[in-house]
Parts: sequence; C-alpha cells; structure tokens
Amino acid sequence: MRYVPEGQPSLEALTDDSVGCYVVSTESDTRYWIHCDRRLVRRVPSPENESALRLRGDGEDLILEEIVECRRGRPLLLLINLHLPGILITTRESTPIIRIDPVPEIRGWS
Repeated sequence: MRYVPEGQPSLEALTDDSVGCYVVSTESDTRYWIHCDRRLVRRVPSPENESALRLRGDGEDLILEEIVECRRGRPLLLLINLHLPGILITTRESTPIIRIDPVPEIRGWS
C-alpha cells in the first residue's frame, strides 16, 4: 500500500541541502523515510510485493551521507553508512520515484 497524504501534491525533488522529514515512495512500493536534519534514512520495502528486493539494513535507521539524486520519475540515489566494519559508505539506488511527501516528524526519530 502506497503512502499518499490526502490532498497534498507530491514534491518534485529533494537535494542534499533539504531540511525536514520526507517519505519517498518508489515504483516497487518501497518507502524511504528520510530525516534530512538528522541525516538518517530508513528503507521499508512493501510487505505486499513479494518480489521486492530485500537489502541489508532494511527497517533500520542508517546514516545518510549524501542525497545524490532524488527527483520524481528518476531512481533515488543515496550514499549511506551501513555501520559495517571496513566499509565507510555504500550506494543505495531505487526504482523510479513516484512521490516525495513531507511529513511532520518520523516516529521514533523525535
């Protein structure tokens, strides 16, 4: 089930300088909860889409190093820290983005 706030248009893009909290929804029904102020990201694959790729760190709060690209219609491209010994940064690329929605605060990140 996609996260779609009622009556709220989707943003066109986020940049690495963006502030606030957002839910980025992709074509695979995966949601990326991004807290730009705290530099955190949480990837939540759709439980209803059995073919959705499962990745290391899903559902966990990971350090957001950089938003490389976040634009509707394009894949989300992030640099993240998975907290793995010897690996400082890795990339995370999604299916194309269908929505970018601001949210007041992300539960558990207050």
